[in-house]
Amino acid sequence: MRLTLATIAVLAFGTILSATPGPGALALLCAESGSTCNGALAQFQATGKFSSVDVFNTYTATPALSDISGYGAVMAWTDSAPADPVGLGNLLASYYALGGKRLTIATYSFSTSWAITGTVMGGSYAALTNMGVTGDVSGNLVATIPDPIFTGITLSSVQFFHNNNYAHPALAPGATLLATDGAGVNEIARSANGVINVDLYPGYDAPANAAFYSLLAATLLGGTAALPVPVLSPVAGLILMAGIVAVALYSLRRRAV
Repeated sequence: MRLTLATIAVLAFGTILSATPGPGALALLCAESGSTCNGALAQFQATGKFSSVDVFNTYTATPALSDISGYGAVMAWTDSAPADPVGLGNLLASYYALGGKRLTIATYSFSTSWAITGTVMGGSYAALTNMGVTGDVSGNLVATIPDPIFTGITLSSVQFFHNNNYAHPALAPGATLLATDGAGVNEIARSANGVINVDLYPGYDAPANAAFYSLLAATLLGGTAALPVPVLSPVAGLILMAGIVAVALYSLRRRAV
């Protein structure tokens, strides 16, 4: 088959597009207004830990597994009731079950009025459990054990938004408690199969600061410096190079005419 310039260009640019999302990419699944979702997107981008960051608003609809399966990490939270709390929880469990994925579930997912339900909130996926109890938290974070997610993080410098709608969750069976608010409220825990739950609100609202988003990013990184950046396969690289060469030759030919 003879490859035309247009065909080569399509293949080349298709290769570029297929590299995003990838293992270094983060999907934010947030059930709330666009402003706080997009504000969080900017803050996660600013950490420099992810190759790309995209938002899926689960207040209006639940994405399909195929929509998020290409991302290396997912951060899910609510500030409004999700369109489908059960479907969202099942989706997140299915995503994590793909293997090699990083998943953090955050406030207000553990508060009854805005809760995520379904598979991811039970069994070995659960780290914090909704007990139907809400109230403010101290605003402090105190590590209960050393853990890689705290590497390079000064917890005393972390500032985040909190109010009376925060859950006071229980620790799920088999989970490991990583941090409290220093006043008896469980704040960060890891489930039996590695999902992180944080009783913290990732939406961008004062006084949330850069240290806070670095901590949230760390819950997805597991102590590594950053998620891996996708690398083009040799075949894809050759196709891309062929496209670049073809465009360059075509440009020279046009100039010679």
